[in-house]
Amino acid sequence: MRIVGWLDRQPVTYGNVGLYLRSKDPEAFARGLEGVLFERVVRAEATELGITVERALVQRETTRRLAEWEAALRAAGREQTGQDVDPGEWLRRVAGMTRAEFRAHLSRHTEIELLEDRLLRYELLRAERVEVSILVVRQRKQADELRERLRGGADFAELARQDSSHTTAEQGGRIAFPLLKQDLNESNVAAELFSIPEGAVGGPFHTSTPEGDYYQIYRLERRLPAGSGPYAVVAKQIERALEARPVRVEEYERWRRRVLLRHGYQPAPPPAPGSAVD
Repeated sequence: MRIVGWLDRQPVTYGNVGLYLRSKDPEAFARGLEGVLFERVVRAEATELGITVERALVQRETTRRLAEWEAALRAAGREQTGQDVDPGEWLRRVAGMTRAEFRAHLSRHTEIELLEDRLLRYELLRAERVEVSILVVRQRKQADELRERLRGGADFAELARQDSSHTTAEQGGRIAFPLLKQDLNESNVAAELFSIPEGAVGGPFHTSTPEGDYYQIYRLERRLPAGSGPYAVVAKQIERALEARPVRVEEYERWRRRVLLRHGYQPAPPPAPGSAVD
């Protein structure tokens, strides 16, 4: 284990620092650990599939993000102190790095995120997927009544806007991105949505959460078949799709979960109190 410092002539290692951070802020430590592992996976998968990002695009996006950060920093300084803040001086005093070092750090993260966008959309193109609308209520009786109204020809979007507790209610229940089978936690939901005809309604499906029971009704809007072919063949199509519809946070979270499951990631149990890491 590499030594990062000395205290009373005793070495301080990365393991010591990691153990300290894990004990002080377990959630932050877990996020950092997943970030390190995920970056490794993203680079490996992108290399294997031949997915790259043009250097000019990385530089343009890095410049945009740097400008946004500097503007936010200056605005915060003016609000808090009434004075303008020099970003370069702030970096030197607070982060101990130069502007060039910060830009290089930001550029690495930008490249990873651009690769993630392309890996995500390429995975979608290569898998069978569905586009759906969803309606969620808390009571089984209400769910059954809504299902009967839908069978009678009621408008799904209108019912979702009126009765659904899902975050998509204002959009008539329409989920803004396709779903893979792995995105649906219950196997019976996946089985039905990947078999019923387009326009059909599935459910109600019962699910239990720490917040209570919920009942989900879906409408299958469209089913898309799995594609094939190397990334180079669909690269331009993916670039156009990303420009037209950037990756949403919810879409990214589902993809991230699929990646970690695919690679068998499991967090280790927390260390026993007082244990040491070399």
